[in-house]
Amino acid sequence: MSGEAWQSFVINGGRMASQGSDRSAPKYDRDFLLSPAKRNELIELWEVEKFGRDSFGDPDHVHLYGMPPKEWWGRGMRILARTCIEAVNDPFGDAIGADVAKVIAQAPGLPAIGVVDPFAGSCNGLYAILRHLPAAKGIGFEIQQAVFDLTTRNIAQLNVPIDLVLGSYKVHLASHRHPRDHLIVTLLAPPWGDALHPVTGLHLDRTKPPILEIVRDFEKVYGSQPVLYVTQVLSLNEPAALKAVESAFDWTDLRVYNFNFPRWQPGILLGTRRWSPQAGP
Repeated sequence: MSGEAWQSFVINGGRMASQGSDRSAPKYDRDFLLSPAKRNELIELWEVEKFGRDSFGDPDHVHLYGMPPKEWWGRGMRILARTCIEAVNDPFGDAIGADVAKVIAQAPGLPAIGVVDPFAGSCNGLYAILRHLPAAKGIGFEIQQAVFDLTTRNIAQLNVPIDLVLGSYKVHLASHRHPRDHLIVTLLAPPWGDALHPVTGLHLDRTKPPILEIVRDFEKVYGSQPVLYVTQVLSLNEPAALKAVESAFDWTDLRVYNFNFPRWQPGILLGTRRWSPQAGP
C-alpha cells in the first residue's frame, strides 16, 4: 500500500463506511479496489464516482490536481483503481501545502526551495505543496511502472515543475537532487503496511521503511542543507515512536486536520533540521 493511503485507515479504523451501493455492482470500498484482481486496473469515471459515493457519500471525493473527477477525467487523466485509495486528495493536500508555506515563510533569509516526495504515487501530495510554493521545484520517486506511466502523463498537463523518477529513492536520491543552496521540503508518506494498530494508532517505527530510516537516508544526501520534514501521521500515534521521530529534529509541530471522519483524523508532523522557524512580529 502506498504512503498516500491515509484515508483507507482513518475511516472506521481501516474499514470504510458504506453510504449505500448499487445492487448491480459490488460495493466500491478499500477491500474491493485493492483486491488482486482490481488494484492495477484502469478505472472508469463512473467507478471513481461510485467509490466516492459508496465509501464517503461524495462522488467527488477523488478530487485530484485541483479538479473533481469529471474535470480531470474529461482532460484525459487516468488512474488505477488503487490510486482512488492511495492518493492524497485535494482537501488534505491543500491543508498540508498551506501549513508548509506558512512555516517556510518563517525561514531565515529568502532561500530557494526544493520539494522531494520519495513515495510520489499520483504526485498529488507533491503537486499540492508546489501550488503553495510557486517558486519551488519538485522531485518525486515512484517504483511502480504502471503508476509512473499514468502519473507522468497526468502531470504533463499541469505545467508544474515536477521531475518524476522511476525507481526507489534509495537508489536515485543522490543522483536526482536539488542544488546545495536550496532549503528542502520532504514529504514522508511511506507505505504503512502493518504500522497501524487498532488501539495504539500509527507506529512510525513500523512504516516501510520506518520514518527514522528515511530521515537517515535523506541526511546522507541533504545533511549540509536546511530541511523541513513533513511526515504524514494520524490523530492517534504510538507515543514512543512519535517521540523518537520528534527527537530527531531541531523543531517540531504536530498538526491534525478535521475532515469529519468518524475515527482518526489525518495530520502531519513538521520537523526541521539545521534551522528553526522565526517567530512572527
